[in-house]
Amino acid sequence: MVNKKQALGIFSKIKKARKLLLCVHVSPDLDSLASCLAMDLVLNRLGKKTKIISYSQIPSRFSFLPGVEKIETADFAKIDLSGFDLFLVLDCAQERMITRSLFPKNFPKNFKIINIDHHFTNVKFGDLNLVALTSSTAELLYELFLIWKIKIDKKLAELLLFGLVSDTGCFRYSLTTQKTLEAGAELMKKGAVLSEVVLRTFRSYNFKTLKYWGKILDNLQIEEKLGFVWSKISKAECEELGITPVDIDGAADQFLGVVEGTKFGLILNEESENYIRGSLRSRDGFDVSRIAQKLGGGGHKAAAGFSLEMCLAEAEEKVLAVIREELEK
Repeated sequence: MVNKKQALGIFSKIKKARKLLLCVHVSPDLDSLASCLAMDLVLNRLGKKTKIISYSQIPSRFSFLPGVEKIETADFAKIDLSGFDLFLVLDCAQERMITRSLFPKNFPKNFKIINIDHHFTNVKFGDLNLVALTSSTAELLYELFLIWKIKIDKKLAELLLFGLVSDTGCFRYSLTTQKTLEAGAELMKKGAVLSEVVLRTFRSYNFKTLKYWGKILDNLQIEEKLGFVWSKISKAECEELGITPVDIDGAADQFLGVVEGTKFGLILNEESENYIRGSLRSRDGFDVSRIAQKLGGGGHKAAAGFSLEMCLAEAEEKVLAVIREELEK
């Protein structure tokens, strides 16, 4: 549940600002993108100037999102902040989800961070932090916009439904509540079409992404005694298949939480030399965020992630050691 007083306090700050910076997190998912674009749409309708940045290139399969062409690929640490009043950070549990390094500390005096997120592992790094345990940042924004008395038309409803449906796995995950379903129904009343959202979200992967999935399955291993599966894919394997970082998508959600007799699954992606991104998905209520946090990451009990600056072999050894230590307690 959103704290109404806090929500109105954030709205007051926004109304006083002239130009706002927004961002999506590293390797953005659909909730991150749709929520950021929804907020940007609302800000523009309020007469605000905005700029949206992404550390990572936006996957081509998300090119259908209205407004996605506004997102610029840029390193936050290198952005000139002098012209901005506020920085709105959505769907990011920690600083490293925005840029590979921590925030620069030489902010302009008036530059403030508003952190809006639904991950319970959020470290509350903002000057103002609105963190509520909801199914998605999109559901959190839906509640926020109602408090702000924002008119939700078809375009805004579509963006919010994309975020809500994607982060709930089409209303399958444990954080899906009666309020989540009611929010989805209201967005459909405003003109968002569920079948179109599902088609774009779960049934529109490119051919190279399917080849990536094949390699993930080919490399899949199981630890039957402790009850988990893991896979890894090297940069060289991706290059051999013609796979780029924007094609690395969806395998964690498709395969990690479905293996009978396991608690969870892990994928390690070597995105570049000495940079590994890990994805964890739970199958039977196991809290994978505990593992992610021990590796410097975060997320939800059912889905979490982390990044490591080391080679793939070293990362695999380190991560498996952390997992085994956690499971053998």
